[in-house]
Amino acid sequence: MRRNGTPPDPAQDHAAAAARFHAVRQREGERISVPARSRFLTHGARAGLAVVLLHGFTTSPEQWARFAAELYERGANVVIPRFPGHGYRDRRTRAIAAVSADALIACAAEAVDIARGAGERVIVAGLSLGATVAVALALERDDIARTVGIVPLFGLRHLGRRANAVLAALLEALPNAFLPWDPTGGAGQIPAYGYPRFPTRLLAHCLRLAETVQRRAAAGDVPSGELPLLLNAHEPACNNMLSTALAMRWNALRPAASTVTVLNDLPANHDIIDPTNANARIDLVYPCLRDIIEAPQRATGPRRSVSGDFALRDRVSGDAAQIHHRHLLSLVQPTR
Repeated sequence: MRRNGTPPDPAQDHAAAAARFHAVRQREGERISVPARSRFLTHGARAGLAVVLLHGFTTSPEQWARFAAELYERGANVVIPRFPGHGYRDRRTRAIAAVSADALIACAAEAVDIARGAGERVIVAGLSLGATVAVALALERDDIARTVGIVPLFGLRHLGRRANAVLAALLEALPNAFLPWDPTGGAGQIPAYGYPRFPTRLLAHCLRLAETVQRRAAAGDVPSGELPLLLNAHEPACNNMLSTALAMRWNALRPAASTVTVLNDLPANHDIIDPTNANARIDLVYPCLRDIIEAPQRATGPRRSVSGDFALRDRVSGDAAQIHHRHLLSLVQPTR
């Protein structure tokens, strides 16, 4: 059940799940490019596992296409929703600027409702913004067995928790602007199915959502399912320290709730999923991510009350870095 707000409305069987997905595709219509449309990879019957894959900021379901196909071939049913405002044929659309964090969470919730009819067990995995949305959703419902955060956006790199919150407030107060992903005007690493620019207003909403997740952790709120995180040691965009601090807090609240796996041999690259990315090392990422998704359910400890200063990890400073690295060996599973 959902802890706050309206309860979930899961599909009762595979037929209901398929009907709901058909309605999603009907709503998308011709304005959405074909590669960017929502996807449902189904074996035609309920499977033991249904996986929801959430894409990143200004990208689309195509980002997950190859990995989703691998999960499907291994027996899972897979749902890949398209976030609102994303995937338009007009790659310079302004529609994305009007998207709210609530709309992103509602989209993910609908995908989980579909997945409930498609699998006995539901796992949600998200990349970057998709990871933030996945964790926020896991805080609201207890029918997600595992939430996998891949290079999650819990804050921008080089900015601590407070600085990210200040930036979010500033971007919300200022008029929206569209900024190019590649300031040089070149193609860069922008995928053909994504947008060449991003709205500052939606970035503000994303950072605000990340702060909400961290604030709820500080207040003692932890999702009921497992919370494995997968990080790139050379992550160029998101703050790995904030992700690790969250995992530490979750484990303090509920023992063994979270694990953190750090991939040490990847280049500096944020999109570690899309094989068309020139710096992608899917030969390293995909096997590790499959293992995380397909691992047997682990026993976690009961939720407990914990006192302590979670704000101690708000700062990117020498002290915060020492806290992070001191706990690294017990928390993080390095992978080569």
